[in-house]
Formats: sequence, C-alpha cells, structure tokens
Amino acid sequence: MEKKLYDMRGKQANIARLARFHMEGFLHMLFYRILVFLAIFYGIVVLLFFIFPQLSFSVKALTAVVWIFFTPQVYEAAKSLAIVSTRGLAFGHLSEEYRFMMRSKYGKTGGIFNAVPYGALAVWAIGFIAMLMWWNI
Repeated sequence: MEKKLYDMRGKQANIARLARFHMEGFLHMLFYRILVFLAIFYGIVVLLFFIFPQLSFSVKALTAVVWIFFTPQVYEAAKSLAIVSTRGLAFGHLSEEYRFMMRSKYGKTGGIFNAVPYGALAVWAIGFIAMLMWWNI
C-alpha cells in the first residue's frame, strides 16, 4: 500500500496557505500568478497598438501596471542573488555553529548584501519615475 504524505500547511497549488507563515512568499506568488494572465493581455494590447496607434495611452497604462506587479519579482531575484553570494549568511535562518564556520572559513558576513534587494528596489522605483516623467504623465 502506498504511503500518503500530508503537508499540514495545505496543498501546494493553494498559495493562500503561504500567507499564514510566509507573507513575502505569498505576495511573490500572488503577483506572479496575476502577471501570467496580465502578460497575455498586455501582449495582445501591444500587438493591437501596432495596428491602432490610438491605443498608446492604454499601452502606457498597462506598462505601468505590469511594472508595479513585477516589483516583487525584482526584489526576490535580488534577494536570491544576495543569499547565493553569501552562501546563506544574508537573510538566512542558519544555526549559530554553521554561521560561525562560514564566517571563519570564508570571512564573509551578510553585511552589505543585506541591502542589495532594497538597492534593487530603489533603482527599480527610480526607473518607474523616470518612465513616467519621459511619458510626461
């Protein structure tokens, strides 16, 4: 007889389960799933823009919406790079023994890498503001 394993947190397909124990992961997955459908709609509108140039405001508005919904993905990618670069010392939930060993072996701490995701968000926000200014909105 096959043994069934149950995850007490709920089904993997149900992203709402993440909200109870990992809000950051929940927002990441929620915005990702919205982006899947939004990207299809956005692609159709951009293609229609080539046929009907009067859709320029719609393309600009959708570009801003996609930019906003993509923000958690940028944050998570920058955070992942910080974690990988420090071998888990930045943002990691590691035991003290492992942390001590990593610091003594590699001489690294989380240090400046803890600021990398927030720096990426700052650059992302400046890019958004620059885009809006370029459009003269």
